[in-house]
Amino acid sequence: MDVPVVLLEFEGVIAETGALRRRALLDALAVEALVPDDDALDRALGHTTEQAVRILRRAAGAPDDETAVELGRLRAERHFAARAGKGLALQPGLRETLERLASQMRLAVVTRASRREVEFVLDLAGVTGLLRPVITVEDVAPAKPERGPWLAALARVGQLFPGQTLKPLAVEDHVIGVRGARAAGIPVLAVGALPAHEAVEADAWIERLADLTPDRVRTLSGVGTGGRR
Repeated sequence: MDVPVVLLEFEGVIAETGALRRRALLDALAVEALVPDDDALDRALGHTTEQAVRILRRAAGAPDDETAVELGRLRAERHFAARAGKGLALQPGLRETLERLASQMRLAVVTRASRREVEFVLDLAGVTGLLRPVITVEDVAPAKPERGPWLAALARVGQLFPGQTLKPLAVEDHVIGVRGARAAGIPVLAVGALPAHEAVEADAWIERLADLTPDRVRTLSGVGTGGRR
């Protein structure tokens, strides 16, 4: 029996974090008087906070310094948490969309964000019970966009469905995640405002998560096709 498994990024797919993350990174680097350009910010947002800080420091001409990177990460996460605590926009119709999908397939989170950030928002939205497992940046090293986090999520789901064939579909908001999922051998659906030349790297694209239907998941993940999509 085929079991569809939707592996959702948290940032940009479940919650609209882009503007807050961008501002948090800029504030964190401002302490060192570092001002990265918009192109560097766009590249960095697809990575973990630690890697984003590293990318932005280099883009701003700062020397490699892992202590400075770690301090920047802590500042950025602190700024992000403070802003998110005042309100974070979720994808329109999030709960209804997740409930519709969860009634027919398994949903999991595989994210570049931290567990504290993810659990805070999911609990607030009342959707924690719909998403299992939740794989965050702390759970698997190296983190996304390496393949380990996606494979770890599938391994956990597989324990619940022994002897059955998992048919995964990754849902990503950034070309970095799209490329990572494909490198892990997982078909991927891009969501949101990706440039056209990046969106075409995914197997399909939708404007918003609410446009994802169970039938679309089955088609893209290859349910019932013996591995063909």
